[in-house]
Amino acid sequence: MRALFKAVLFFVLPAAQAMAEPLSFSFSAGSGAYLVEVLFPQPPEDRKQLAPAVITVRNPATQDVLQQLQTQAGNIPLDRDGKDNGWMLGRFSLVYFDDFNFDGRLDLAIRNGDDPEVAYKGNYDVYLQDPQSNQWVLNRALTNLAKESNGGMFAVIPNENLFSQTDRDGHWTRTCRWRKQGDELVRLHCDTEDNIQPTEYDDTSSMPRGYTRRTVGDWRDGQWHEQSTLDGPDKEDPQLFAGSLQDHVPLEIWYQKQGAVVIGEVRYLKAAGTESVRLVGTREDEGDDEFVNLYEYAHDGRRIGEWRIAREQVDPYPYIGTRIRADKNDNRPQRVVLHEDERESDDDKTGDVESDQRSGHYQMRQDSMGRDGDLDLKILPDRNADGKEMAEFTITLKGIVTEHQIVPMETENLIVVSQAQTTGKNGPYHIQLVKNFAIINHNWPLDSQDMLSGMYLKQHLAGESGALPK
Repeated sequence: MRALFKAVLFFVLPAAQAMAEPLSFSFSAGSGAYLVEVLFPQPPEDRKQLAPAVITVRNPATQDVLQQLQTQAGNIPLDRDGKDNGWMLGRFSLVYFDDFNFDGRLDLAIRNGDDPEVAYKGNYDVYLQDPQSNQWVLNRALTNLAKESNGGMFAVIPNENLFSQTDRDGHWTRTCRWRKQGDELVRLHCDTEDNIQPTEYDDTSSMPRGYTRRTVGDWRDGQWHEQSTLDGPDKEDPQLFAGSLQDHVPLEIWYQKQGAVVIGEVRYLKAAGTESVRLVGTREDEGDDEFVNLYEYAHDGRRIGEWRIAREQVDPYPYIGTRIRADKNDNRPQRVVLHEDERESDDDKTGDVESDQRSGHYQMRQDSMGRDGDLDLKILPDRNADGKEMAEFTITLKGIVTEHQIVPMETENLIVVSQAQTTGKNGPYHIQLVKNFAIINHNWPLDSQDMLSGMYLKQHLAGESGALPK
């Protein structure tokens, strides 16, 4: 024990901190290969604060000291009652044993401080066991790897002799794999997913929410190669309901959230037969409440009704809503009561629009501003130099404006027209293609007759996929 207390004398402790009595504990590590003793000579009374500590590794059979190591800022792995709080031994704990250089010997990592900018992310000193001296020696490359991202201590992939490190910051996540070559680390692969934020009023491009840019990088032939793709929109599982309108009209309804857009269908179960009506809309937020706005469309693109559906926040948490008919003579809200239905969703109606169903004629009739609009879209057979599909389209708001464009597609379902490309005065816009609809939006709500924004219904040919019986 003499060596243990001798080591304690090297610490210089802040005099102003309130200190408790020395704190020590021991545990078995390395499947019983080592007995580890930890001493906090003057632990702070606040157990959440980091503090200097001495780590003594012993031979459990002989009690001989194999080595002593120090940390200036270790976490106290005990709760207020003196019990293990789960952060004593393991990858994100005070002490971590693993074979970091894949030589069959157990190496050691010790918590030493926090990242100055990222909460709850610990820094670690990584020691490799020297085969000659059997002593653990600080390895600068692996110590830096454990500190350079906000993911904390890296993971070990023993069957591939690799290290994995995950980094996160707000809306993006990056996972990289590394291999140790001599005293250096070589980055072999990185996969970054960046959730693209929707564009705002003064942006020169136009992007809806729900899309992710994925960048994949690989080390090949002595060079770093990177390729980026845009994926999306993010899709949730379809939600299926049954219920009634005005307590006496039975119905079935489903909708699926696809990024900023919601698609769906309502089926009115009438005595004379079932009537199906397409729905499209948006997801909205008001404080802590989330709801969907869905619009019913007739076959010619006229809006014939508006639904608002939300879930109650009290038990039994029913789904309730209202439907308003697009009838100037009778637009009183109609009460809707729904319950979740166990029927299976129709895969032909959910998910992404099929590639061969994108081209065609879309139309909007008598929108909220009384406008009629047409979109004629053709996906061209040739791609541009970057490998992107090309779209040619004409948008016409009858008696107001016409715009023609030939532009690359960002994804199979998204067209973006930038500020520099558009011929109109209302700035950039995007066209999101979903099943049966093309949704056109600028970067701000519709407030002008010559804005192209609207929900345009695909006019299917007889017998074409997506056509509803009339």
